[in-house]
Amino acid sequence: MRNPMAALRLRVDALHRHLPASADRTYTGVTTELDRLETLLDGMLTLATAEHRAGELAVTDDSDAQCDAAAVATAQYRLWEPVAHRADIRLALDTDANPVVAACTDHELAQITDILLDNAIKYAGPHAEISLRCAAEGPHAVLTVTDDGPGLTPAEIAQATTRFWRSGRQRQDGTAGTGLGLAIVEQLLAGRGGRLELEPAHPRGLRAAALVPRAVTDRGDARHPSRGRLTAGPGTTAARRDPRGGAR
Repeated sequence: MRNPMAALRLRVDALHRHLPASADRTYTGVTTELDRLETLLDGMLTLATAEHRAGELAVTDDSDAQCDAAAVATAQYRLWEPVAHRADIRLALDTDANPVVAACTDHELAQITDILLDNAIKYAGPHAEISLRCAAEGPHAVLTVTDDGPGLTPAEIAQATTRFWRSGRQRQDGTAGTGLGLAIVEQLLAGRGGRLELEPAHPRGLRAAALVPRAVTDRGDARHPSRGRLTAGPGTTAARRDPRGGAR
């Protein structure tokens, strides 16, 4: 599917050299639609890949897959904090000081984190505050993105993982998006025996939590007690430890 789209892009670009100035507005409209279709195609292919992988994992044993969810969260925070800053949004990090060993690959968890952070930054709006938290909770490694934006109603939350679904407010605002991100997250998590939880944040906003089963390490069960938390915010060069085990 990418080849025909690329060929169409080349033909449209070649045609532009032969168009009069009066056709520039039409040309811009066509290229904008091509951009939208390419983004949609990429999302559909990503979703198809996630579904295929979930099906494979349902019938094969990939018990060796594991990653440090806290390290992944920290790495993605460093990538997304400048993006949030440019959008006039404050992004904060709160992770366990100990490794949080999740039964998935670091690539899968990074992809999940990217989608949740991208959604929060796009839809929370300027001056919002977003927190990225990673912690061991019982049998799960839990990665949570919480924002204080407009959020979603309970009825909208029930539809949020439906393919191509976007809220009325998102369509009215004209915010770019395909409506596939949360469906991709859901499939990636399902393939690892995890799940996505969406709920209103208080007093406002949305909380999106990705729950992944914890991996068994060389020590046996990975559920050892936490020794504290690491927190970071905009402008910090390194995380700092809170020995009380709570966020600062």
